[in-house]
Amino acid sequence: MRFPILKNKKYSFIFSGILIALSLFFLIHPSFRLSMGIDFTGGSEIIWNFGDEKPNNEKIENIYISTLGQDIGAKASNIQNSTEVIVKSHILSTDEQNALLQKFQSEFQKVTIDGVSTINSSLGDYFQAQAFQTLIFAIIAIILFLAWAFRNVPKGISSWRFGMAAIVALVHDVVIIAGLFSFLGQFIPTLEVDTLFVTALLTVLGFSVHDTIVVFDRLRENLKGKKSCLLEQIAEDSLWQTMGRSIHTSVSTLFVLLAILFWGAPSIFAFIFALASGILIGTYSSIFIATPLLVLWVQNDLEKNPIEDDEEAIDIEGTVIEGTVIERKE
Repeated sequence: MRFPILKNKKYSFIFSGILIALSLFFLIHPSFRLSMGIDFTGGSEIIWNFGDEKPNNEKIENIYISTLGQDIGAKASNIQNSTEVIVKSHILSTDEQNALLQKFQSEFQKVTIDGVSTINSSLGDYFQAQAFQTLIFAIIAIILFLAWAFRNVPKGISSWRFGMAAIVALVHDVVIIAGLFSFLGQFIPTLEVDTLFVTALLTVLGFSVHDTIVVFDRLRENLKGKKSCLLEQIAEDSLWQTMGRSIHTSVSTLFVLLAILFWGAPSIFAFIFALASGILIGTYSSIFIATPLLVLWVQNDLEKNPIEDDEEAIDIEGTVIEGTVIERKE
């Protein structure tokens, strides 16, 4: 079943605009916002093992407050299908950790500490800066690479348009993923932004831009020797020629990620969730955002600077497009 994507591009733009607006709202509103992991904020993470017991998270958080005499931002979350509980809080000293262990041992029969991680706040600030710089570097590198890779497009079409269209789609993906984490993080405590989340974003950027490049490359090949008046039709054909490959690749990857998401280790749940949602959103943006946006920009460029016919140009009249033969004029 084939439907016109480019003729209906305004609907995909409106849909994406709504998603981005909602994402920005969740990112800005105080009731939501992203839940930052200790990788970026600094703090202590203790994995408590309660044996056969399954204590209430609220009770665990209250024990932290009563033992240490202050609210240190303790946040407990259960590990799926396990009696282990992860508690993240402000930085705890060794004495404070020992005091907590004694208190827990007095409250529960079988309780042990399976792991402790502590990150200094200054190190968290360093990780934040590094994550931001990494994303900026990746975006700039993608723009430069695409501008170079598509330098042989027909005269009158700027290769920079290909890079910028891909980047707009990537920013679209990142904002929506961040908004999704900001919203769902209020209901799923393990959805935190940490170094694994940044790794997932970079992976999604690579996957999404690869999908976009496949479409753009087919568009470039189909443009060779064709007149600019058929740009939208050629782009539509290019999209559908690569549609099967894009969907099959994304769906097969999602099957693997969903299996890990539901049956994998809870410690990488947020990472896998970011990958799965990013691949889904990235596939959508490659088809419904990047290519329509590129066509819109190129059409505007061609209206200002039409492509002049040259000896290498092939007259498209007489060719078959979508089953319709266009008669050649003598």
